[in-house]
Amino acid sequence: MTDPVAATRATYEEIAPRYARDSKPFPELADDIAWLVDAVGPNAVVAEIGCGPGRDLRTLRAAGLRAVGFDLSAAQLRAGGLDGGTAPVALADMRALPLRTASVDALWCQAALLHVPHAYVPDTLGGFARVVRPGGAIYLSVNEGDGEGWQIARFNRPRWYTGHREDDLRAMLAATGFAVVYVRHTTTNRDWLAVRARRS
Repeated sequence: MTDPVAATRATYEEIAPRYARDSKPFPELADDIAWLVDAVGPNAVVAEIGCGPGRDLRTLRAAGLRAVGFDLSAAQLRAGGLDGGTAPVALADMRALPLRTASVDALWCQAALLHVPHAYVPDTLGGFARVVRPGGAIYLSVNEGDGEGWQIARFNRPRWYTGHREDDLRAMLAATGFAVVYVRHTTTNRDWLAVRARRS
């Protein structure tokens, strides 16, 4: 059976140059980053999980945050010029983050957890909670919907998408020690569920 995470990674490796070229900020990006700066303070350490070619990573750093990027695709990091020292980055699977316990002030995960199959999501969120210090924060954006499976769109290559509903996501975050403070529902090419939460 094909591993959804490995196959999705292979797609991102293949499409990396075009993905980097087409990556544009979403309308709410500035507000979400402003909230994060207010929540954890300027110069805070932030881990961006699934940073891709670095669109949000650069914006986080421009806002005064000490942002470190993690992605499963080396080609994505190269396509954004991130492997040349412009920002600290590392290859990593979000299901097993190579970070010490309570080592970051905040975690940013924009449109990345949506590629993780449902079975892995609770433990993945538990890993997120492990690395965020008490009192820290998380911003998370996922695909809103039900079920999971392969989708072929935009790049005509298969990627695994997992849907989430607000109540279930709130419950999983609460189980790992995050208290949701804000939820946003938006629609572009798909339905999005964005969450801001604080670590208890």
